[in-house]
Amino acid sequence: MAARVSTIWFLGGADARTELSRYPQPDQTEALKIAMSLYPDKEFESLGPQPLSMAATVSPGYVFVGAYGRVSVVCSSELSTFVPSKLPDSWHLSAEGGSTLLISSVPETAQGSFALWEDGELRRSFSAIPIDIVENLGIPQTWELEFWAGNHPLRYPPGILPDPQSLPFHPQQFAESANLEWLGFRYTGAPREHELDTTQILLWGFKIHRPGEAPKPAPPAPAPMPEQAPTEVPMPENMPPIHDAPVAKPRGPPRSVLRLQVAPSSLTGSRGYRCDPPERYADYRAVDHPSPDGDGSPAPDGRRKSAYRNDIDDNRQEHVHVAQRDTERRDGTGREHGCEHRHRDSGEPGRAVLSHRPVLTRS
Repeated sequence: MAARVSTIWFLGGADARTELSRYPQPDQTEALKIAMSLYPDKEFESLGPQPLSMAATVSPGYVFVGAYGRVSVVCSSELSTFVPSKLPDSWHLSAEGGSTLLISSVPETAQGSFALWEDGELRRSFSAIPIDIVENLGIPQTWELEFWAGNHPLRYPPGILPDPQSLPFHPQQFAESANLEWLGFRYTGAPREHELDTTQILLWGFKIHRPGEAPKPAPPAPAPMPEQAPTEVPMPENMPPIHDAPVAKPRGPPRSVLRLQVAPSSLTGSRGYRCDPPERYADYRAVDHPSPDGDGSPAPDGRRKSAYRNDIDDNRQEHVHVAQRDTERRDGTGREHGCEHRHRDSGEPGRAVLSHRPVLTRS
């Protein structure tokens, strides 16, 4: 039994193996009461649930308590410092008619100990190291016979002779067998069939403090406010229904916009601006957007004419388009201008002559 173990079990007339096989959750309130009864002049800091496989290796300054109704366990390093028969009365917590089991294993000294009390009376106690028996009280139990018969001898490295006073078994292995017989599990190796798993048996951990040194518990979080349904706002009576405003329809089809190139020049007068069309003749059959009649209004018959017929009307008369909205700012001067352009018949089907006159506006 190479594991460190320092435990004491209190059985209130119950079968420990059956109770622990359910893997019950530890009772924190009862666990704290047991810890306070064992250390009445100390304060405790809760560490939460911990598995028995870790709690059994308890270090000084800590205590682990598992309370499961009629079965309780305490893990404390102090239990390994006593000869079982000298255990203080304060550690005998079993109720009348119950049993108390002590299991201890110390790897540093290879010492193994176990003891059994029934109704407060010591029935069996054993404690030894490999070459010496420290205590051996009471009648050996049936499960001990194979150890005393030499069926579990000590093993020595090759070339090492056994000590003449060596026991026929290892004391730690002897103590682990007592734990398996009474409680149904071992601390070393993986659980075998029908053995309990110590990683699933939980105890409540506490750190031991001197009075006034334990940290204060954090205040509980405020309870969440209950959600409330939104309050319905009463509507005034006899209120006319509210309708969305109608979507306004456009008054007419959109006009096509002819964007002109305007460049500063010294050849067009004192104001220094001229309209410079890309080419003299414009093929209006290539225009994508339909245009209104020459005066900017829709065609009289409600139809939109094609671009080249629109710019030269049915009477083949020239007409004026004013592009005041097509303005641009030019470099340096900050002036704006618009263009008035005329379309007249070129004598060729589908073509019109463009003439432009700058219209200067405010800067």
